[in-house]
Amino acid sequence: MYPQIKIGLSRFLYIVVMLGLVFPLFSKYVFAQQNRGVIVQTERVQLMTLPNLITIGGAVIAANPVAVTASLTAKIKMLDLQIGDMVSAGDVIAQQDTSELEHQLLVHQSELETTQNEIASLRVNLDFETSLILLVEEQITLVRKRAEYAKKLAQSNAISLEDAENAQISLNTVRQQLIMRNKTLTEIGSTIRQLELTEAQLSFTIDKLKQDLKNATLTSPVNGQIISLFAEQSGFAREGDMIAKIRTEQGYEVEIDLPVKYASFLRPNEPIFARTQNGESIKLLLRVILPEENRRTASRITRLHFLDEVPEVARSNGAQIDVLVPSSTIEELLVIPQDAIVPVSGGHIVFVFDEGVARRQAVKLGSAIDGAMIITSGLQPGELVITRGNEGLNDGAAVKQGKIPTRKVPSAEDRAGSDFGGSAANMAVPTELAEDARSWLLKWQTNRGEQSGIFVLSSKASLYNDEPVLVTKKNEKIYFDTDLVLPFGIITLSFALSPAPDSLNGTVILSGLPNGREVEIDVSGSSQ
Repeated sequence: MYPQIKIGLSRFLYIVVMLGLVFPLFSKYVFAQQNRGVIVQTERVQLMTLPNLITIGGAVIAANPVAVTASLTAKIKMLDLQIGDMVSAGDVIAQQDTSELEHQLLVHQSELETTQNEIASLRVNLDFETSLILLVEEQITLVRKRAEYAKKLAQSNAISLEDAENAQISLNTVRQQLIMRNKTLTEIGSTIRQLELTEAQLSFTIDKLKQDLKNATLTSPVNGQIISLFAEQSGFAREGDMIAKIRTEQGYEVEIDLPVKYASFLRPNEPIFARTQNGESIKLLLRVILPEENRRTASRITRLHFLDEVPEVARSNGAQIDVLVPSSTIEELLVIPQDAIVPVSGGHIVFVFDEGVARRQAVKLGSAIDGAMIITSGLQPGELVITRGNEGLNDGAAVKQGKIPTRKVPSAEDRAGSDFGGSAANMAVPTELAEDARSWLLKWQTNRGEQSGIFVLSSKASLYNDEPVLVTKKNEKIYFDTDLVLPFGIITLSFALSPAPDSLNGTVILSGLPNGREVEIDVSGSSQ
């Protein structure tokens, strides 16, 4: 497998190699182009109102990791996980013993069934008593009429007074039966209500037991990385004990020791610029300045969160971050795009566009801010600096403003089936390249004879390649493309190399040339 790499060449050697490939073929064309002026793109030096900044070293920390806690007091069995392992939401972390819960569930389910059966039986009795009460009420109506009629007959001496009294006794007896039936009905209703309350309590307990049984399987609620694990040797956990801590992909913050005198310059909703250790510019936002002050250093712990996606280099505890903190009053500072900066031996330069002439100008750099660079000396506001087309320029070169075309490097899919590249399935898996990346002495033939130069495969960024170069493998060869900006435009170099332990050979195809042609050149190399 071949890693995802960057083409790392010093400025001089890059030009030696690349122009050695290209210039012999197009010297006349390049000379004509330069006489008319190299096309460049420019931007003006801006005077911006910015605070004076100081750099404070900070470190990435896990921000509020998600805790997995024991759901009950019981024995626990941890799964075969280690600190640093990645987990997904729903993955099992540990299993608590549920034998006691299962016993309680069976007992309460039995009690619930008994209670429900009693309620059902009482409801049958309730319906029966209700029917009896209706009959008794009808009987009372009939007996009352008979008693009233007997009383009238006794008053007219049609029947004896004793008969009238017996009719009244019968009415009183039926009324007493109604009272007893109503009392029984009330007692049945009260018992049913009590049993229904017991039923509800049992149902609640059973539902809780079922949930406890489910919760006894401890799972990760989020996607993330395990940073802490339960280590009790007894294998017994109490409810609420910390079983695991999981850091989410979004759970990163930057922590700094902020001098108290600078605290007032930080605003909660204003971006704070910072740099990773590989120089990548990032933005942070203030989350909190802790109230406790370190009297020895006159500083407070301050935590900032990432405004955008967390860079890969910052996704680990302790990763170093340089935070640019406002330290004084607002100042007017000169700012230019970073693309205008050209590193040279002993410092940095820019090319100033001066009425069709590129003037080399040494500059001193300040802090990098969101793709721009503060200039502390060497430039004046309003000057035009060359941001594209400055590769290979010389002091005094003829230049003209225009738009430099961009060229999309063909993907592996675009080149599938061709001699240059493999299918997406053959792409190498990205990996880190060793720090001691090897260099190769390449040789090639031109109409001026044999040419040579040093070529380095490196994991470091170069002046010319800010993005990784996708390396693919096919038929024991490695393939990759890289762009080269020349005065007449951008060309693409497509490499096909057969590497050996101490040598390599292959070809490079140059495309995107001004005349539309493609040129293939044989190359060979030896390890340096």
